[in-house]
Amino acid sequence: MKKNIILSSLLAVTFLGVVGFCLITNSSGQFRIYFPSRIPFTYQLNTSTLPEFIPTIEASAEQWNNVEASYFIFQRGENTSVSSVANDGINLVYFDMAGSNFSDPNVIAFSSTFTTTAGGYQAIGSDLVWNGRDFTPGLKGELNKIDLLSVMTHEFGHHTGIDHTGLPSGASSGCGPQNNRAVMWYAVSRGDTSRRYLHPEDIMAIASLYPSWILQGNFTQSSNGLPLKGSFLKFEGTYGSTIGPVHNPISTRWNKAGFLLTEVPIDSTGTYATAVVNRTFTATAYKFGYFPKSQVISFAPPGGIGSTESLIFDAALEKKPLVNLSGNILDAVSLNGISAKMKFNWVGDTTSLGNITTGTTGAFTFTVPGDEYYKLRIDLEPPYRRFIILDSIYVSLTGKTLDISTKPVSVFLVLNDTLKTNQDRYINSLENSGNPFAVWDATAKGSIPSSTLLNSFTKPLTLVWVAGGESTSGLPVLDRATLIDYLHSGGRLILAGKNIAEYTDTADVFLSQYAGIKFNSNNSSFSSRGFPGDIIGSGLSLPMAGPGKDQLEISWAAKGNIFKVFHYGTGTADTVRIGAVRSEHSVTKWKVVFFGVGLEMMSEVNRDTVLTRSLRYTLDPNVATSIGDGYSISNLPLKYSISQNYPNPFNPETIIKFAVPEHSFVTIKIYDMLGKEIRTLVSDNKQAGYFDVNWNGKDNKGMKVSSGTYIYRITAKSEKSGKEFVDSKKMTLIK
Repeated sequence: MKKNIILSSLLAVTFLGVVGFCLITNSSGQFRIYFPSRIPFTYQLNTSTLPEFIPTIEASAEQWNNVEASYFIFQRGENTSVSSVANDGINLVYFDMAGSNFSDPNVIAFSSTFTTTAGGYQAIGSDLVWNGRDFTPGLKGELNKIDLLSVMTHEFGHHTGIDHTGLPSGASSGCGPQNNRAVMWYAVSRGDTSRRYLHPEDIMAIASLYPSWILQGNFTQSSNGLPLKGSFLKFEGTYGSTIGPVHNPISTRWNKAGFLLTEVPIDSTGTYATAVVNRTFTATAYKFGYFPKSQVISFAPPGGIGSTESLIFDAALEKKPLVNLSGNILDAVSLNGISAKMKFNWVGDTTSLGNITTGTTGAFTFTVPGDEYYKLRIDLEPPYRRFIILDSIYVSLTGKTLDISTKPVSVFLVLNDTLKTNQDRYINSLENSGNPFAVWDATAKGSIPSSTLLNSFTKPLTLVWVAGGESTSGLPVLDRATLIDYLHSGGRLILAGKNIAEYTDTADVFLSQYAGIKFNSNNSSFSSRGFPGDIIGSGLSLPMAGPGKDQLEISWAAKGNIFKVFHYGTGTADTVRIGAVRSEHSVTKWKVVFFGVGLEMMSEVNRDTVLTRSLRYTLDPNVATSIGDGYSISNLPLKYSISQNYPNPFNPETIIKFAVPEHSFVTIKIYDMLGKEIRTLVSDNKQAGYFDVNWNGKDNKGMKVSSGTYIYRITAKSEKSGKEFVDSKKMTLIK
């Protein structure tokens, strides 16, 4: 039966893994296991073992014995005087206080297992030796010792045939994710006091080798009896496992990566077989586009050594009817249709179910199975945001009408830098700012945006214009004329680029009168600092390596009030070596933030901070602009948002943060992957502000829910305008 588990799981080694474990195998993929005739595994302590160590050693073995899902048993035998590793029929546990078994002083302990191929890849004996010379065992979490419980449980795990989980660079062996909470984590450091206990992936590992319970069966189509390819076995109340292909040997050991799952994918024949870690649970046969079938599974108590109970859960699933998801994409202001590219897929898969481009009316229709959740990506052209993603759209058995409205944004990124990596840095930082924005690639488009397009954005518009280069400012006559006209209408501009001032005439009207600067010289300083008290630069340290940093000076021809943002160098005398300024006009209301350097030269964190502060300055009317005002930044959010929960995955609690820009009625609910409501976390009126809410993994009745993936969804309706914001994200609960 164990071989069936291997074969039915080979195709799905990397799919939907919650946590991973690792089993020792040989080059042909056979597990290194003790046959039932060699269990219980009897270990013998060397006669020199300190009496105070013995209870902890026995407790380490008992952790594995207490796993009901596995029939493996350790038992302690008589003490022995043997003190070296050998295939002698004695499973030795020895604390080598002289270190005679250790040429490497960095090894804490090791397990050496002897095997035979007679009748299979069978383990026939194991010896465990602790380096007492270099690592003193600790019983009570002493800081200068190594925790005896953690290491003994880890080494006993090797005796069963489980290898390391996690493989940081340079580790001796291992596979799976780096989960240092697991007993089989690859190593501990000097002075370890973790007192690790079995983690779910440790339990699944030994249950896969010596299973007490196996669930198996077939999933078929009810209409023709053919295998239901692409289906899943979903669990509530237990884990299943998959075992992957053989890894290349590391330190002479071969491995098979295992994955602990709440959703086990079915192979191409429609069959499955998986070990499970709980006696009673709910199993569901599920496939996208089919009605699921569930059954409560109840195994008998464990049957003892070599006894594996197998139960069968077969299911024939019926297709769901095809229905229409249709609607229109509209401009929320003009109510005109918007042409857009749309990609549609099921929430459980990235495979596209349809790609269409709407016409000028914005109308769309997708024909899909009903009673499912879908994800829709809408790619838009300026003046609208780059894209809209609607996650977890529920389409009922009768279909759904979905009208999507959006309005022109007030941030527009214009890229005159042709280097893709630089473009991506600006795009990523603007995304991190939380402000919706549109993008224009001047090279790809063949021109800069027209004045007509600029006038179609929501006012006041902030242009983030990226230019410059190795031998040009990137601001030809047409660009400068367009930007001057734009500022005359009260526009806001953030301008940056390598050598952007150096290759512009010092008498240039645009830079001297509107940015309020002229080029002074090149600057080679690595360090730069924000000017104290400036709303953009204050408190910033901005190391920037590389050439192309323009040192600026204030222009006598400036039309607006000029404020220094940051300077090159670190000393007070360096305050004349200006690297960035901001300027504003009290009557026309234009604002310019000018950087004499490409922001791609900054670290990601600094670039995010500088752009976010610059946008707050240009967009937020609560930012004071007078010289004597002691600048302040509004602490209210500019838009609705809900953040990814943290931590994720989590156990037992997680935090969800959300932002509300105006008085709104807010609901936050949690759903399972079948769309069933699990918990209402928020249902209340909220004033504008930032909030967070905890979820403790319980449903509306106060009962703990099972491990798995859940969807949390916010709906916020403005009390003033009646407009509604909806967004959702996924999170994973593990136990």
